[in-house]
Amino acid sequence: MARFRQLFEEDDERKQDIEQALAKWKAAERYFESVQDTDLMDFAIYEMEAARRKYVLLLRRYSQDAAAPD
Repeated sequence: MARFRQLFEEDDERKQDIEQALAKWKAAERYFESVQDTDLMDFAIYEMEAARRKYVLLLRRYSQDAAAPD
């Protein structure tokens, strides 16, 4: 029973990490859309791409682990 609880808590943590990564990506997109300075545009693009890649990576790992047989 304790092992099941631990797996359930780990799953919740991973889902929360994915949700946070998505929120960061959306925030980076909003920042990019609001930037006026061309120097900051490069930074905004970098931040947006990094956030997108982190989200995709976490999502891929989660789906691979969920599909893997125990």
